[in-house]
Amino acid sequence: MKLPAELERFVTDQVKQGTYASPEAAIVAAVDRERWRAEQQGWLAAGIQKGLDSGPTGELDMEEIIRRGQARLAARQRNTTDRR
Repeated sequence: MKLPAELERFVTDQVKQGTYASPEAAIVAAVDRERWRAEQQGWLAAGIQKGLDSGPTGELDMEEIIRRGQARLAARQRNTTDRR
């Protein structure tokens, strides 16, 4: 396999700087990162599809969400104070 000249120079520079032990190590690292990225993209796409398949969310009442959050925070703070 032959890399384009610009990439060949980059890999050579990375080896000279000590980032990688050899050109092969640099290529293995790049392919491994790409595999990880592809796996993460698959995981994300599956999660998004699961959310879409779960159906519509309906209307959100932001005021109610804020009230519930504030109540949970206040209860957590009370529990922390009670333990002291």
